[in-house]
Amino acid sequence: MLATEPPMATLGEEEMDRPLKTRHLFSVLLALGVMTATPAAGPLWAKTYCERLYESARKDYYALLDSDRKQRFHDNWDKVIDKFAAIVDQYPECPRAPDSLFNAGVLYRKLYRKSWVKKDLESALNSFKELNRQYPKNKLADDALLAAAQIQEELGDRGAAYITYSDLVKRYPKGDMAGEARQKIKLLAAYAPRRSPRPAKRSGSAAVRVTDIKYWSNPDYTRVVVYGTGRFEYSANQLRGDSATGKPPRMYIDLDGAVVPQDLCSPITISDGLLLRTRMGQYDRDTVRLVLDIDSIEDHRVFTMENPSRLVVDVIGKQGKFTGTSSRDAETGRESPLPLAQQLGLGVRTIVLDPGHGGKDPGAIGPGGLKEKDVTLALARRLKPLLEDKGYQILMTRDSDTYVELDARTAFANKQRADLFISIHTNASRSRSVRGVETYFLGVARDREASETALLENAISEQTLADLDLILLDLARTSNLKQSSVLAESIQDNLYRGLANRHSRVRNNGVKQAAFYVLIGAQMPAVLVETSFISNPESEKLLSSQEYRDLISDSIFRGIIHYIQRLASVSSRDEES
Repeated sequence: MLATEPPMATLGEEEMDRPLKTRHLFSVLLALGVMTATPAAGPLWAKTYCERLYESARKDYYALLDSDRKQRFHDNWDKVIDKFAAIVDQYPECPRAPDSLFNAGVLYRKLYRKSWVKKDLESALNSFKELNRQYPKNKLADDALLAAAQIQEELGDRGAAYITYSDLVKRYPKGDMAGEARQKIKLLAAYAPRRSPRPAKRSGSAAVRVTDIKYWSNPDYTRVVVYGTGRFEYSANQLRGDSATGKPPRMYIDLDGAVVPQDLCSPITISDGLLLRTRMGQYDRDTVRLVLDIDSIEDHRVFTMENPSRLVVDVIGKQGKFTGTSSRDAETGRESPLPLAQQLGLGVRTIVLDPGHGGKDPGAIGPGGLKEKDVTLALARRLKPLLEDKGYQILMTRDSDTYVELDARTAFANKQRADLFISIHTNASRSRSVRGVETYFLGVARDREASETALLENAISEQTLADLDLILLDLARTSNLKQSSVLAESIQDNLYRGLANRHSRVRNNGVKQAAFYVLIGAQMPAVLVETSFISNPESEKLLSSQEYRDLISDSIFRGIIHYIQRLASVSSRDEES
């Protein structure tokens, strides 16, 4: 007898939190230990057994979503997704097959919000499209089309999204998804022939409330962040200056379906050479307008993040990076006294150390209770005086057990015009036997292990970053990507050799790329160092010892110095040529 309660896929909109990507579900074999051949019994048996499979997958689904720890590892997601995929593969006529496809899509979508692996979002898209193709008359068919269109939007294919929304309205005009699809068609009208877009507005009850605005700045870089109670939908525009009225060039960003309290509407003077001021106000009942008065900028980017929800605006000047001379020195024409690093021609003066996690975010926790946030702070405190003794200015994003938002860490480094950014962490794995050291620079994860590490380090944030690919592409056009990889290689080589000389069981996991939020927006070579697996009992014990911590800090120190010396060597050869 079939289960009578509603399928998990219809429990509410939270199960469809928009944007997804899918892998090929139907190549997955049955992972439940069930027989691959259907028994001699008839269809009634198959449906009954299908129901039992579905209930098992459903139970695992909720267990996964109820456990932050389980969500940090790809394998846990894959096991649940594979169970739903097995139902579709084995019993396509089962009433639960459409629900299984839908739930697999939802899981891939949620996974993408944590892994930022594009393949996961594409897998979600494939799941929803396959549901609509195989079961066009199912009650979830229009839900699947809506989800597919949303994913196409997130992937940047707005033309395809417009077509999918239109298809939904045409095929299911009386369905409960048609209303939202019609609104999206209006919003994406610019991607249809001879139409212009009209911003969608949220109802007053669903409005996002702006709660704060902050900025970090220097003459080469400024970051403005607007905080809110829900996800921001925005459009960005620019206006030329008007000499007749004395108005400077301006950038304005409209936040749709948003409200702002009066006490946040006062202008904020910045005057850092890039922006003159910023101000915010209620443009109309459903729109908050953020205005940035421009002094002189070369480029900018706008993106959103979540938990907390915020809109981030980064602007850079013509230099794009600290040149080594302060603005005050440039004005007076005097040369400032150079520290040892500059005198040696190394090109590095200021280094920001970023002890991972802190405060309410403990990071990974070892089987014995050791917290990542405590280890990383101890390592940074040991590393700081080693570098200061060499003449470098060393700044830390935190020097106590306090929580610092991920975007604030790189903003701090940019504001201080740092030359290097080193984020220090300990790794974790669901398997306690995994050990070793690895170093990352910003990019798209190229393997399961790298994306799983990003899941761990990004877990406290869970932000939506629809234009991550654009940011990474922009980064690839700069020298920071190459220099970050060189810095990562130097630290990784010295870290592994330093530890392996005394601990033969240490493994060299190499240099990797992954989408770490803490590295996004850094205007200097930036890396994230995973010093050891705190999830491994033996490594956790070592990380608790002062001797091992000193060894890690000393090895990272040597890696940084080796990188700087390499820079100096290249610079000398360039001058001679």
